[in-house]
Amino acid sequence: MGILLKAKRGAAIPSAIFFAICFTLLSISGSLFLSVGMGNPVNKVTNSLLSNTTFKHDAGTYFVSKALESATGDERTLLLKKGPQISAAVTTFLGNPVFKGELGAVSDIAYNYYTGGAKARQNIDVKPILQLALLGFESVDPQFSKLSKELNKIKPIRLQPQTNSPDASQIKSYFTIGVWILLALSVLTLLLYLLFAKSFRSALRVPGIIFLSDGFFLVALYIIATAVVKHQATSATEPLAREAIPIAAHPLIAPLMSNGIVELLLGLVLVAVSYSKSMNIRS
Repeated sequence: MGILLKAKRGAAIPSAIFFAICFTLLSISGSLFLSVGMGNPVNKVTNSLLSNTTFKHDAGTYFVSKALESATGDERTLLLKKGPQISAAVTTFLGNPVFKGELGAVSDIAYNYYTGGAKARQNIDVKPILQLALLGFESVDPQFSKLSKELNKIKPIRLQPQTNSPDASQIKSYFTIGVWILLALSVLTLLLYLLFAKSFRSALRVPGIIFLSDGFFLVALYIIATAVVKHQATSATEPLAREAIPIAAHPLIAPLMSNGIVELLLGLVLVAVSYSKSMNIRS
């Protein structure tokens, strides 16, 4: 600790300013990195939807209502007769752990393909997922077994390298590097401020105020983002979309709130300790 607290105000002020700038940028970009940079964001969205009991139930009801809009003849008769059972089958299917696993595996293949810089073509077979759904429908009525012929006609989805769009793998790489650079700059500027701070009290109080400010800022961003998402949801034409949009968006904007709370608590602790009369420090 002997190398710290040189009490050089001229150097302490710019160090604190640069720390505030770097850490604010880190708070925002770091929250975004936790949302879309770590793990597959598509799986975060689907897991959020499939973990919501109300959404799964409403999805089953919505499936039957949409099918009835274009159904005719025997198909319409079946939907009218066994609509509740079909709706329940859809709800059960959406909550099936096997379905979640298969959906996650398909999503991971596509995500890793495009964010990993793959060049060769790759195919995704969606038949296992559709076969699971068909088994659920067959448990309601054996007539659904006729759909197996149509199922066999479905070809794997072919993934192709990106040519006319931004390279997702490079964007992710640059973004990750940027976050690490901001982290390094934040640590460096904080150490510089601690080196030139005039006292231990200042060394705690100034970073604490910055943490508090950024924490409030992130919480405010979360509140604003939540309001924007809800507004977008109300403008959706489909009722299921109005319900799904806030649920799907939550895991992507939640890091703003979690990071904001952590920074608020850390800032409160630092500021509170800096004002403690029991601290034996030089002013």
